[in-house]
Amino acid sequence: MENPESLVGFDIQLNLVNQLPDIPLKHAELLQTSSPLSAQTLWPYVAEHPAVRSLEQKVTASRLNIDLAKQKYKPQWGVNASYGYRDKDSRGNNGADFFSLGFTFDLPIFTTKRNDSELQAAVSDSEAIKTEKWLLVRKMLTELEAARARLLSLNQRQSLYQSRLIKEAHDYAEASLNAYTNDNADFYEVVRAGIAELNVSIDALDIDVEKMKTIVQLNYFFTKSTSKSDNARLGDES
Repeated sequence: MENPESLVGFDIQLNLVNQLPDIPLKHAELLQTSSPLSAQTLWPYVAEHPAVRSLEQKVTASRLNIDLAKQKYKPQWGVNASYGYRDKDSRGNNGADFFSLGFTFDLPIFTTKRNDSELQAAVSDSEAIKTEKWLLVRKMLTELEAARARLLSLNQRQSLYQSRLIKEAHDYAEASLNAYTNDNADFYEVVRAGIAELNVSIDALDIDVEKMKTIVQLNYFFTKSTSKSDNARLGDES
């Protein structure tokens, strides 16, 4: 009987190299709960994300534009003062110096329509940026919860493979090889058992890789901005 281990190109002891990077999950105690997380729970974490902070700064700038547009409705005051020095005239007499004071008062009577359009444009721009911000936040919260649910499912599958399936596939491959050695099974059964064990190992590795990708995605949502102005709290929309 031919020894299966001597066959060219076949090694029943084939193992996969599955040294994956160790990527710690941020806020693991929060994400690994079985219950769905509410937007209110996740918001304080997402609020510090650079993409959200960038839009928040744009919202602040748009509010300043509204304030500037409103200022054009107010009367503009001005004060002009001047002092004049007079030299001696042709006869040698000293001329009297003089001081003048003037006031200006500008009423925006004829610019109302222009001011209205500028104010409406500033308000529209501000509302558009607010909408863009909250659409981004909702998208991030939805994707974060979906990734969290996917991680829980991957954890369960990973536990199943590590606790049962990998060992069962290996034991079956070993039993098939022993049976073939004792003339109680044919060679193709040994091959099928070896392929089955390899497929289980590949599936387990795929789960490990997918889990790492999901952890990276979740960690992305918890990225914090490094700007010095990020200490201010967000979400107080007027």
